[in-house]
This record gives sequence, structure tokens and C-alpha cells, in this order.
Amino acid sequence: MPRARRPDVVLSTVERVRHVLERAKVPLSRNEILRLLHASGHATTRQRLNRALAFFFDLEVAIEGPKGVQWTRSESESLRRAVHTGRRL
Repeated sequence: MPRARRPDVVLSTVERVRHVLERAKVPLSRNEILRLLHASGHATTRQRLNRALAFFFDLEVAIEGPKGVQWTRSESESLRRAVHTGRRL
């Protein structure tokens, strides 16, 4: 039995979705992400957006909660140092 095909996503779409999520100060719904992508001149399909978000969820750099999708990766040096030297709870 053949596996279901997943939509192909180009790197520019993944980069644009990452940019939208990184700049957002609050969680965004998938509809809001699509609207912001369209407003920036890079519209995509919901299936491709879902595929890009699944990629981020797999890498654990974004999460989805009841209020929407939010970027969680931080480049903070103090946070990185605390993760490496801090106590495990």
C-alpha cells in the first residue's frame, strides 16, 4: 500500500514562516500566519504551511497551544548558559 504523499515545501516558504513566527510577540493562529504571509507577498497553501509547521514542531523550535503557534527558540546567551550549567529539576 503506497504511503500518502506530503506536500513539497520550498525553503523560501519555511524561511518566511520562521520569520513571521520569530517576529510575533504573541501566539498566532494558522489563519493569521497565512494572512501575514499573503500580506508580505508570499502566499502559500494551508497544506504547505502545515508541513512547514510540522518541521518546526519536530525540531522543537515552535509549539502549538490553545491560542496558536509560537516560536520558542531563543538566541539568548544567558539562557543558553543557564541550560548548560543549571541544575536539573
